[in-house]
Amino acid sequence: MVRIRLLKLLAFQFLPQNLHPSNSASPGPQHPLTLPTSTISNPTKTNLNPALFRPTGPVNAICFSSSPGTYLLTGSSDRSVHLCRALPNTSTDTSDTAPVTTTPIQRYAKHGYSVLDLAVTADNARFASVGGDKGVFLWDVETGTTVRRWAGHDARVEAVEFGGEGDSVVASGSADTTLKLWDTRSLTSKPIQTLPDARDTISSLHIHTPTASVISGSYDGRIRSYDLRMGMVNVDVMGHEITSVRCSDDGNVVLASCLDGWIRMVDRADGRVLKGFGGGNDTAAGDGEKGMGPQYMNSSLRIRSAFARGDAVVFSGGETEEGDDVGSVESHVFAWDVVSGEEISRVSAGRGVKAVSCVAWNERGGCWAGGCSDGTVQVFG
Repeated sequence: MVRIRLLKLLAFQFLPQNLHPSNSASPGPQHPLTLPTSTISNPTKTNLNPALFRPTGPVNAICFSSSPGTYLLTGSSDRSVHLCRALPNTSTDTSDTAPVTTTPIQRYAKHGYSVLDLAVTADNARFASVGGDKGVFLWDVETGTTVRRWAGHDARVEAVEFGGEGDSVVASGSADTTLKLWDTRSLTSKPIQTLPDARDTISSLHIHTPTASVISGSYDGRIRSYDLRMGMVNVDVMGHEITSVRCSDDGNVVLASCLDGWIRMVDRADGRVLKGFGGGNDTAAGDGEKGMGPQYMNSSLRIRSAFARGDAVVFSGGETEEGDDVGSVESHVFAWDVVSGEEISRVSAGRGVKAVSCVAWNERGGCWAGGCSDGTVQVFG
């Protein structure tokens, strides 16, 4: 891996006050905890195919509402955003094995193309969505209306994140290779800043407010970390298309999913790869010497990964091999111990599911969710 450091002055017209170093550093990852059985069993399957409407494609994006994470927002290829309960009613009497099926509470339908990513504010009052429309939509959760629509990208938008004081900044990454920052408090339709450094689609974004950083992953195989205080960008070369980036809570490492089937944990200070997870692409065609059961694979689809349990666990969905019969495929969600790198859990998404393309973790609720290619969202907790 090559470490490149490029100095660049970011001529910001607007820099939120809380995009400054925190006075107290966040604690680093604790010793990894193996996921208990209660955390990975008893699936609650939220079917995005109720009688009222029928999604026409996979779930592309998923996020829990801010703490305590009672609700889920999902973005799908049916061009809609759905709001669902993340957990079933506790008074519902169900067996330990039977999934509980619920219907969405609200449907937000203003997109003309597939919804590819979502982000929600800390107060749960607004969320942002992006997709094939080439625009960025800012929504009011309660009224179901769009309060802002920013147009400025020249191709589909694949990533969106909130940041800044009071979530007043929205960052968007596009297939036009630009990263744009938007001011939610301004009436202007122009971005605060356009960052044109990527050479291919920006597939994923993460804003880490305590370190005043905007981190992007691109299909050009590079992680770019923009330091808004210092006016510089660090570029780490992975050598393979990046489909997901996620920063740890303490800001020390970045988790990057790549299309070679590896999820890499990268040190932000010097660009070293500290640990690799997965690698199923390397053994899929072999004799399965890694052991019994399916292996994590990511070779052609945008698969998102995340940290869980206080950065002690890495987890991700996966895809199945090309050419497999649709009726017999069975994708999984995988979890690994951060320190040892060993797989500690593997949960099936069910028969007929070609991929689990996005996952989300609810730290307070101790549960996680996965968005599937068959148009369902599965919540485990």
